[in-house]
Amino acid sequence: MPRHRFGFLSDTHGALHPDVFEDFAGVEAIFHAGDVEGEELLDELEALAPVHAVHGNCDFSSPRLPALREIRAPFGLVILTHSHLVPTDGRPESLAAHFRARGPRLVVYGHTHQAYLGEHDGIRVLNPGPAGRGRGRPSVCVLEWTSETDEFEFEFRPLEWKPPRRS
Repeated sequence: MPRHRFGFLSDTHGALHPDVFEDFAGVEAIFHAGDVEGEELLDELEALAPVHAVHGNCDFSSPRLPALREIRAPFGLVILTHSHLVPTDGRPESLAAHFRARGPRLVVYGHTHQAYLGEHDGIRVLNPGPAGRGRGRPSVCVLEWTSETDEFEFEFRPLEWKPPRRS
């Protein structure tokens, strides 16, 4: 059965954990839900697969980082947002409702620094968690989708940031 793999991350805040390269090895595309804080980080990820990224509240304006993206993935439409500019109450079910008319299969967001996966009226909503240092439990998410059966399997992968060595 043909299986397709995709990588999701958010809130890197300028720091790309080395485990991301192993976690995302062999993915077809990478989706970054904002607060990249360094376009060189996108260049590093593009060595693995095509990258779709959006602008977060901590990012500078860049043509590479629009506020919202709609991406046609093999499994359907993905809406990628940081969510800070979406006029909702920040709840995942509100994000699904806000974008419902566009017909997404998956809405991916960041900003909250909290990993989340749920389904609301047939729309999957994903926050891969914060991949950078700082608040929240760092993680990324890998999606495996089987085309013949249209099955989705999401796996959150924790990232452990070790404190810097003191000299």
